[in-house]
Amino acid sequence: MTSPSDSSIPSDIDSETALSTPSAPSPSENQEQKISPLFKEFTEKLSSLPTPEEKIACGLTFMQSSISQEGSPRFREFWEARRVVLPFFKENLNPAIRSKLWGDYVELTVEARRLKEILEEQSLFAMEQIDLAIKAIEADMNGFQALLAQGAGIPFGQVAETIRDKIGVYQKIQSELNLLNTLASRLNGLRKEIIKTDMRIRFKTKFFKRLSDVGDQIFPKRKELIEAVSDEFEKDVDRFIGEYFKGDQASGAPYYALREEIKSLQGTAKFLTLNSSVFTRTRLKLSECWDKVKVLEKEHKKEVMERKQASSEQKQSIQTLIDELKAKGHSLNLRELDLEIDRIFKEMRGLPLHRDDVRALQGELHQLRAPLLAAQEQRARELEAQEKEKIRLKKEKVISLKERIAQLLKDGERMELEVLISAFSEIQAQIEQLEASKIEKQQIERTLRPLKDFIADKKEHSLLNLSEDDKKTLENLRLVLQQKKERRQEIKNQLEIYRKAVGSSSLDFEKAMHYRELMDQEKERLEKANAAIDEIEQKISELES
Repeated sequence: MTSPSDSSIPSDIDSETALSTPSAPSPSENQEQKISPLFKEFTEKLSSLPTPEEKIACGLTFMQSSISQEGSPRFREFWEARRVVLPFFKENLNPAIRSKLWGDYVELTVEARRLKEILEEQSLFAMEQIDLAIKAIEADMNGFQALLAQGAGIPFGQVAETIRDKIGVYQKIQSELNLLNTLASRLNGLRKEIIKTDMRIRFKTKFFKRLSDVGDQIFPKRKELIEAVSDEFEKDVDRFIGEYFKGDQASGAPYYALREEIKSLQGTAKFLTLNSSVFTRTRLKLSECWDKVKVLEKEHKKEVMERKQASSEQKQSIQTLIDELKAKGHSLNLRELDLEIDRIFKEMRGLPLHRDDVRALQGELHQLRAPLLAAQEQRARELEAQEKEKIRLKKEKVISLKERIAQLLKDGERMELEVLISAFSEIQAQIEQLEASKIEKQQIERTLRPLKDFIADKKEHSLLNLSEDDKKTLENLRLVLQQKKERRQEIKNQLEIYRKAVGSSSLDFEKAMHYRELMDQEKERLEKANAAIDEIEQKISELES
């Protein structure tokens, strides 16, 4: 073993000692209280080891565990253990062991310092972020009214009728409370973040002071608003109870309306930020009201069951009438069946039937009408189909007529005038027989007009080619035709005079008989005139053709 003054002892022990943390405090009573149980256990174990090598190895193990544990490193214990271990290197040690242990000692020291720098950087970054977060809360508090104005309205959902008139007051207070609750939550979160972040105590103190100043703006105002909204809500609940609940009785509204109102008030109590005492009191009061409403509901259900029982007995008489109507329903038409159904409905209206029984009976009566209605609808569909077929056929006839007119216009030059006139007359007759609207007929006639003009042109051309004798004969025939038509008109006028005379009530029997004879003579003359006119028109037509 070499002496402690051997040259193999590293020359930088003194320099490392100078770079180490301040020397350990004197073992006074106050300092003893600051020593942790782990460090005390370490010192006791160290004193029990016999050789310097074992003591140094034990110290290095403790130093390693102090900075490599989970969570925050125990730097104070590390530096204390480092100070305790350092003197053992000056004792009589094997040079090779001393050199290895010294290298581990220096490496742990460098690692601890590097770790401390990293943690200090992390702490500095965390402090900067905490500072920014506190500034953001301070800015939000300074611009509180602007933030409140920017916020959206509070969706209350189903609003109870009791507080509907004051919903604006609740929305205003709750909007402020929601914003203050958010700020308070952020502030509490920052408090927890500061507590768990490693930093110097004086920095934590400064941050806590700033948070306390902000909290002095948030929490008193928040408490004041909570008290205000709690008082308003409790008054409204008491007003609702006083209006509808007298002792053990509930009155003034149907039980189902009161039940829904209680549910709405309970939902509002959960939505609003109430203090715990008001929330508990209102919940208990509304629960008592709920129990009273349940009693009313139970009584109502009992009455309903009794009415249903009575209705079921009354229903049998109506059911008998319906069964009788079913038996003879197949022999009735729809109108007769409706009269019978109306009679049964009148019977039903005079009985205290439950609505379920009424629906069931009405359903049976409607089923009686179903077959007749189906047959009626079937007939309507058949008529509609017939009408559609009729329209289709009419359209086909119109198209056929238009095609025939077009074909006659195309072939008219090669056709004889008499044949063309006959075809034209046939088309006119078909148009007259066609069951078409006035507009449709006008459209067809517009299509027919070019053919009519073509026939007239062809007649004129034919007349121009007549011989002189034929022209003279045609002119004489037209003159005679005009005279005959004038004479026919005179006969018609005279006949109308006799008809009016016969229709007069002032004539006696003889005069009436006389006028009737005259009318019969005029009718014979009219028939002869019509026949002569037809004969002359036929001759004119033959000459023109």
